[in-house]
Amino acid sequence: MKLITYLNFDGNCRQAFEFYQSILGGELIMMPFGDTPMAADSPEHNDRIAHACLMGDGWHLMASDCPPEYFTKMQGMTASLHFENATDARKMFDTLSSGGEVTMPFEETFWSPGYGMFTDKFGTPWMINTDMSSEDGASCA
Repeated sequence: MKLITYLNFDGNCRQAFEFYQSILGGELIMMPFGDTPMAADSPEHNDRIAHACLMGDGWHLMASDCPPEYFTKMQGMTASLHFENATDARKMFDTLSSGGEVTMPFEETFWSPGYGMFTDKFGTPWMINTDMSSEDGASCA
């Protein structure tokens, strides 16, 4: 089994995923509605993304542009990235949060040497965390 985060956007999926790829790397596959059998149903939506998948080493992030009448702002979920060290985590936090709204500045916490939260400029909520291994070497990430 594999658990994959799936995000819904309101017409800016292409821009969001090109931004994510520029930061996270990975291979990006996108299919606009115009390239699907649904193209004739709503030609005004043919430039919107029906399927996006950003794939890295051991991870996937998927998304689409939700039909406008069904779109709701992302809430009740957070995409979370975990790093082995606070330097890498801080760099990701600063880059990915650019143009967004920071809800918890990146700083040391009781559970992590570096943690922060924000909503990016596309409306996706994120947590950036640094792993703190337990005495027996176990880690949640």
